[in-house]
Amino acid sequence: MQKSKIPHLLFCLAIVVVFFITPAPLSLESNAWNFLGIFIAVILAVILQVMPLGAVCLIAIAIVALSGITTPNSAIRSAQIKAVTPLAKSADPAYESKVNEAIYQAFKEALIASDQKEKALQIDASSNTLAQKSSALNAIYTEENSKNRAQRLKDETTIAALSSVAMSVHPEQKVQETLNNAKSKLKASTGIKDALSGFSNSLIWLIVVSIIVARGVIKTGLGERLSYYFISIFGKKTIGIAYSIALSETVLAPVTPSNTARAGAIINPIVQAIARTFKSTPEDGTQSKIGTYLSLVNYQANPISSAMFITATAPNPLVVDLVAKATNLDIQITWGQWALGMLLPGLAAMALMPLIVYFLSPPEIKETPNAREFAKSKLNELGAMKRDEKIMLSVFAMLLLLWAGAAGLIFGITLNATTIALLGLTLVLVSGVLSFSEILAEKTAWNTLVWFSALVMMATMLGKLGVTAFLAQGLENIGTHLGLGGFSIMIFLSVAFLYAHYFFASTTAHITAMFFVFYSAGLALGAPPLLYAFIMLTAGNVMMTLTHYATGTAPVIFGTGYVSLNKWWGIGFVMSVVNMIVMISVGLIWWKVLGFY
Repeated sequence: MQKSKIPHLLFCLAIVVVFFITPAPLSLESNAWNFLGIFIAVILAVILQVMPLGAVCLIAIAIVALSGITTPNSAIRSAQIKAVTPLAKSADPAYESKVNEAIYQAFKEALIASDQKEKALQIDASSNTLAQKSSALNAIYTEENSKNRAQRLKDETTIAALSSVAMSVHPEQKVQETLNNAKSKLKASTGIKDALSGFSNSLIWLIVVSIIVARGVIKTGLGERLSYYFISIFGKKTIGIAYSIALSETVLAPVTPSNTARAGAIINPIVQAIARTFKSTPEDGTQSKIGTYLSLVNYQANPISSAMFITATAPNPLVVDLVAKATNLDIQITWGQWALGMLLPGLAAMALMPLIVYFLSPPEIKETPNAREFAKSKLNELGAMKRDEKIMLSVFAMLLLLWAGAAGLIFGITLNATTIALLGLTLVLVSGVLSFSEILAEKTAWNTLVWFSALVMMATMLGKLGVTAFLAQGLENIGTHLGLGGFSIMIFLSVAFLYAHYFFASTTAHITAMFFVFYSAGLALGAPPLLYAFIMLTAGNVMMTLTHYATGTAPVIFGTGYVSLNKWWGIGFVMSVVNMIVMISVGLIWWKVLGFY
């Protein structure tokens, strides 16, 4: 780690310390509150780039495995009760009555110490059985506090009572060792299981395999050929080149889950080459001739195409996973459902975007007959489509058809999207388009596997520990206070989620940290689940338009020097507004037709 990053690391550690020394809210267990602190520290470490993303996430995995912090305290107490019960039973066969009496006394004393003293004494003086009295006191305590706190009081009292009975015969050290062993064994087994749980997520492997398959598109030159082909057709005017870029983005998006690779590695070099052909360079101050406009179109096409397919950018499968968890698996968005749902909204936004950018940052050069000739010359250099390109094109087409559900329509077979991606990878390997050594060398894919698995794991654990429900309840209270509900709450929460991205340098970190909370809050306030999911996933991609650090593609294109910082942020904000209005407006009609709400 660089020395300059040490203050950032200390800041992240300070966040963890704060969460460990401050008491947990009433509705959260202490370990859940502590885990939230670790989660926030990890997200901050990602944003502040304390270490590479993969390194931060590997450390997070190690922390979860070593600490066992994701083990619910309720599960620990249950394990301790189970472990110490045999000792208590051997010490006194009538141990159950003593435990029940202790639980009754604990609830009575807790209520007497509160403002429920009168009710507690009335119940105590009644002629009901001990079990009935205890149940009544439990109900009052639960109503005054929470179900979690009531269960915790009952469990802790049970453990204390069982331990007391056991120590009447057994040494205190033996009883304490029994409790500690039960706790440590459970935390050890749960910790490693939870830490590695993200690696079994099929959606993560969908992205990993798709990134590897996309390497074939780049290696064979198929992506470059398609881009030059569109420019050779539409490149007579500058606006035509812009639409060629947009079309290339849309065509390549389904099989290039790295939006940075798509816009930065495939299309950006072509854009720069065209700009320099027209003597438009930042070095001599002529970038406004055509380079600025084409660079802006290159970038602004990226968020729109990313929104159109699950496999168009890495965080999209995370959205699918979080939506499924928030709805208890009632809504599991498929590849085809996402693509169909975002088809018209995406195409409408993509069709309008070059015109909006043209108005905001008009190029000096309007006619570009040389661009068509340039593209044709590049196609001539590439020559006839080679064997590997034909194979990649066939695999490309096959993946699109199968992801769209062709196997079900033709053969009545249902295939998982990840299974389909693995089939594509198999064909690419068997045909020799990619070698296994090239797959091993695809660092982006394996890096994605590590950080994606860690962030999915941590987001899942937030739900398991009740943290997301706690945070969503806070948002729900705000929405209720503002009198929001239905459609208004969906817009309010999605817009707040979108513009919070000014504080994030990673779409993945942003979605991991905030998507589940905002989505759950909307559901609690009555938002239609599937409709709201599509509004939120739209916002989750549109937010990439905003800044020069909004996603991995941004610094690549901004770094070319064709667009000033002020223009980048100004046009980014305008496009975020335009994209949301266009995509949601078209979407509301289209999603109604599709029966999403």
